[in-house]
Amino acid sequence: MPNPLTSDTLSLKEVLDYYEGGKHRRYALLFAVNGGAFAIAKLLTGEPGKSAVVLGGLSITQLSIGMALFTACMVWDIYAFGEKVRTTYLDSVFGKEGKLVLILLGVLQVAGWLLVGRLLCACG
Repeated sequence: MPNPLTSDTLSLKEVLDYYEGGKHRRYALLFAVNGGAFAIAKLLTGEPGKSAVVLGGLSITQLSIGMALFTACMVWDIYAFGEKVRTTYLDSVFGKEGKLVLILLGVLQVAGWLLVGRLLCACG
């Protein structure tokens, strides 16, 4: 059960601002890093069918594994943040819908990175 808001704790507006701001910054980081890495991977892959090196000795497969792990860590961080706010301050935030959206976004992005690295392929 969350601690009730009292006059010596945060106000409802402060809690909602804290939650929305924290959530926004975390989602923005997740999408910015994934989008930037995907754009770089697309630009540097070279010709279809040829193995490309992204930077130094980093291959597309290695980049995709790293980005899949980064995405999983960010999803975990966003989930932990939402749960902490919900259990500490306000049980009406980060409900089932928010959790579902976060998990589905994470699954789609991880699957996308695994497809980029050809680690998850339906083709024979």
